[in-house]
Amino acid sequence: MTTQLTAEQFKGLGANMVQARQKFIADVLTEKPVSRYRMDDYKTIRKELFNNVKNAVSTRFPLYNDRYELSVTDVDYDDPEDVDITTQKQAILEGKTVARRLRGAWVLTDLATGKEVSKTRRMTLAKVPYMTDRGTFIRNGHEYAFTNIMRMEPGVYTKKKPDTINAQFNVKKGTGAGFDINLSPKTGIFQVRRGTANAPAYTLFKDMGITDEQMKESWGAELFEKNKAAGEGQKARLAVDKIYNM
Repeated sequence: MTTQLTAEQFKGLGANMVQARQKFIADVLTEKPVSRYRMDDYKTIRKELFNNVKNAVSTRFPLYNDRYELSVTDVDYDDPEDVDITTQKQAILEGKTVARRLRGAWVLTDLATGKEVSKTRRMTLAKVPYMTDRGTFIRNGHEYAFTNIMRMEPGVYTKKKPDTINAQFNVKKGTGAGFDINLSPKTGIFQVRRGTANAPAYTLFKDMGITDEQMKESWGAELFEKNKAAGEGQKARLAVDKIYNM
């Protein structure tokens, strides 16, 4: 039986749904694609986009409060997977949007009894934008294109410059700030750089609890002595404090 969900039945689910929506958006935007494809393989990208949104919606539920469970069933697209060029042109001329409707039915269940309290008819859960074979999206009669931004995976990337050897530490988003470690072959000094601030690596490593013996073992006696001399004193201390306070 199809009924409307009452305000009382939805009490307490609102906050959960807001949190679920925020996490859903974050996951869809940041999760890595399982498959790899060319950046101009728009057909594959379009298919991945539709599948990812459908899977994200399906796995985001059920949600709970103290009394009820809210789930969604029969999640799938009702519109054709491909939109021909004639339909796209018509949408542009008529100021329309080209998208596929992701549809499903909401089900509310009483946690105490396990019985279904209410179920909606199958309705539109989201309108997912359709990527054309040109890599564009059509919204309200306007065709939009997005440039691709290449991003490095978290990790350490090294490169040799004319006067330095550089190691760039690209940290995972949300876990801290990125930084570089530079070695000058002429002086043998390691410097840590964060933004515009530079500081002797020796001083910072000592703050982290790394002992002289550990650094000497890694660097060798000659480099260790050079870096220890560069990392002692008030000037080095101020440089490290500047990195901490950025």
